[in-house]
Amino acid sequence: MENQTLYAIGAFAKLTAVTERTLRYYDRKGLLKPSSRNEYGHRFYTDKDLIQLQKILTLKYLDFSLEDIAAYLARPEEDMQQSLASQYEMLQKKQQHLERVLETIGRMQRISEGAGKIDSDLLLVFIHYIQYEEHQKQWLSQKMPSSFVDAIFMEGMAPEQRLEMERRLTAIVMELKQCYKQGKQPLDEEVLACGRRLVSLLEELLSPVFEGLNEAELAQIEVLDDAAQPMDPILFPNAFTKEEEAFLTKAFDHLEAAKKIKEGKTNE
Repeated sequence: MENQTLYAIGAFAKLTAVTERTLRYYDRKGLLKPSSRNEYGHRFYTDKDLIQLQKILTLKYLDFSLEDIAAYLARPEEDMQQSLASQYEMLQKKQQHLERVLETIGRMQRISEGAGKIDSDLLLVFIHYIQYEEHQKQWLSQKMPSSFVDAIFMEGMAPEQRLEMERRLTAIVMELKQCYKQGKQPLDEEVLACGRRLVSLLEELLSPVFEGLNEAELAQIEVLDDAAQPMDPILFPNAFTKEEEAFLTKAFDHLEAAKKIKEGKTNE
C-alpha cells in the first residue's frame, strides 16, 4: 500500500482555507468523509480528500446547492456540460431577481429620503406594492379605463416629478398614522388638515383624467367601490389596520360632508 500523507483536521483546514467546522459539516452531510479516524475518533484526511474537497468548493463557487453537489459526487459520470447549462440558466434567473430586488430597495430608499421615518409595517406594504406593481396594473386594467390606471401609477410623469409625488403621498400617510397613534380624534384639526392635503394631492393626480372620461368609463370605476367586487387583497394589501380605517373613515366622511355644504349640494 502506497504511503499517503495524513492530515489532521486542523492541518487540513489550514491547507485548504476551509474551517474545521465546515469540514465537520461536510462529513455529517456525507460530502467529504475523512479517509480515516484514530481510536479517539479524530479525523484524518489524505491528498485524495483534497481533490474531493476541490470539487466541492468549485461546485459551491458555481452556486450549486449542497444537495446538488452531493448528487453530482454520487454520480461522477453525469454530464457536467449539461449541469453547467442548467446552472447557468438558473443563475441568470437569480440575477434578474436580484436586480429587481435592488431596484425595489433603491426606489423605496429614494422615496423614504424625503418622507421622513416610515413605520416598519407600512414600509413592507409599500415594498409589496412596488414588487407587484406590474400585476396590479394588469388587474386594474381589466376593470378600469387605461388612462385612469396610467394616472394611478403616474405613467408619463418625469422621474423627478413622480418621486416627489410618491414622497408627498408617503409623508401624508405617515402623518395620519402618527395622529392615530398619538390618540388624536378623527375631527381634530391636525387630522383634518392632513386629510385635506391628501385629498388635494389625489385630485392633483387624478382630476385631469376624470375630466376626460365618459359616463361608461366613470361607471367602470364606481363598480370597484361595490362590496361585491373587492380589491384583490394579495395584490393590494391594506396599509392601515381596521382601527385606523375606522378613524380615517370618520375624518374623510366629515371632509366630504363639509365639501358638499360648501358647494351647496346638501339636501334641503
